Amino acid sequence: LQTLDISGTAIEELPSSIVGLRQLMRLHVEDSTRLPNRLRNLTSLEDLWWARVDSAWTAEELGHLTQLRILGVNLRSDEEGRWDERVCKALVASLGKLHRIQSLLVISDGVAAEGVCKAEGSVEFLSNLSYLAIRTKSLPTWISPASLVLLSYLEIWVVQVRREDIQVLGKLQALRYLKVYVSDHKQVLEKFMISPDVFPCVIECRFHGFTTVPSMFPPGAMPRLEEFRFRIQLEDFSRGEFTADDLALGHLPSLHSVIVCLYGKRNVSEEVVRKVEEKLRHEADVHPNHPMGMSLLQ
Repeated sequence: LQTLDISGTAIEELPSSIVGLRQLMRLHVEDSTRLPNRLRNLTSLEDLWWARVDSAWTAEELGHLTQLRILGVNLRSDEEGRWDERVCKALVASLGKLHRIQSLLVISDGVAAEGVCKAEGSVEFLSNLSYLAIRTKSLPTWISPASLVLLSYLEIWVVQVRREDIQVLGKLQALRYLKVYVSDHKQVLEKFMISPDVFPCVIECRFHGFTTVPSMFPPGAMPRLEEFRFRIQLEDFSRGEFTADDLALGHLPSLHSVIVCLYGKRNVSEEVVRKVEEKLRHEADVHPNHPMGMSLLQ
């Protein structure tokens, strides 16, 4: 047996006999399914989706699956809601041994999220990653341009995002697809501008949950961007934090599709709404590519 897929089932725990499947290459389970002891015996495993990790022992076992190319990890606190910091340390140490890993997804509950952010250890494994999706509290310190040299796809869910985080992500030289989701919709990110040499290869960019305007990315940034999706909090324009000029799109030469999510329409005057909508439509009209699919979601 080379493939075992029991995702979509209600199986809570895999039987211990599973570890006898030495030829198993692909194992897909639910993110809540408990894995058996001696997981290290599955030496042929290349694709493990998911691995529920709620103990340092389980995290350490993953380090012996050296053929893994695809891995989904669900970091969980114990049944009493407690979190052992040794779990994250063991997980990072194990990932450091997985030199073939190319795709990694890490999600965590509210308690474990803090541990993901602060985990330290070997990050050499990151140099081979082309796909990374992670759900945590803030941008982990180990996400850096020096380590993620081949990363082309990044999807990240955080509670809050800082301007420094956008700058760090912009320095990922191979990045082509970026999706940033912020769960704290009340966050106010002050107006800022990143350096003009960021996001050199990004062709699709989505920012959800916090106000983003095109002026944050000066001429030279995002030269290959084709699809841009961002959010506007209309109160920011009403208070003067942003102006219509911040919505200019002409400095993004490759743009073909723009989707803008407008929020707070009920909290501002009709004039503010009208000016923002008119400016966005005007920018789409005068852009050399006339971006298709200009949408204003409210």
